[in-house]
Amino acid sequence: MIEYKLELGGTQCSIVEWNPDAEHIIFALHGWLDNLATFETLAAQMPKHRIVAFDFPGHGHSDHISAGASYHFLDGLYLIDDLRAHFQLESVSLLGHSMGGAIATIYAATEPAKVDKLMLIEALGPVTSAAEKAHETLAKSLSQRRALKNKEKPVYQRFSLALTARAMVSAIKPELIKPLVERALTHVENGYTWRADARLRTSSALRMSEPQLRSVLPKIVCPVLLIEAESGYLQLADAEYIQARKPLVKQLQVEMLPGGHHLHLESPEVVASKINQFLLS
Repeated sequence: MIEYKLELGGTQCSIVEWNPDAEHIIFALHGWLDNLATFETLAAQMPKHRIVAFDFPGHGHSDHISAGASYHFLDGLYLIDDLRAHFQLESVSLLGHSMGGAIATIYAATEPAKVDKLMLIEALGPVTSAAEKAHETLAKSLSQRRALKNKEKPVYQRFSLALTARAMVSAIKPELIKPLVERALTHVENGYTWRADARLRTSSALRMSEPQLRSVLPKIVCPVLLIEAESGYLQLADAEYIQARKPLVKQLQVEMLPGGHHLHLESPEVVASKINQFLLS
């Protein structure tokens, strides 16, 4: 494993490469409020592939964006594009979990010739918002932004307390999420607190509408692997609109596996096996 920093989308981002001597490069994109360590155990099961992962701005060891600025979901497209340019790749394989998978989906649709394989874990495009709810979405974002001024991050006296708290939120065993939590924390005077930029918890001021997304998804031309968890987010009743997107993706292969939203941490061997088979097809 090697780690270094690159400027992506105007922000200094931390990059980690697992299996750096392997020839086939895969960009790995983590989920919201996670970090690149989410792929550590999965990468160990994929020794023939050079897994290049980065912490999104405001996450993990990457820098936060400038004061007064806001995080926008679609800015993730610039990160992928800058990383691809750095490696001088005409096309690249993308692996994304949750938010990372949503961004990878949009990139594959926007730049279809630049993605040769798309692998999604618990994601098939982003959360969308109805056009008629634009006012509500904007008002919520403004309200949350104002509230940030009076909020302080929680402080945990011991690492184990932070680990337990995060494991409960993610409904996963603490030992499975430990590398991710270690990367997500920083030392403060009375213990530990989260590195992540508090602005990440502010709702997006604008989201794509479902009709907008549905016009984009058919532009994906590469083979796509979607790995869903039997107890994951995509099985919730309010995710029916995400399930309805499947017919719009031409070369879609779906695998349903036991586990929850972070099933790649729960069963890395099984998930890696499905990905390795897909890459050979």
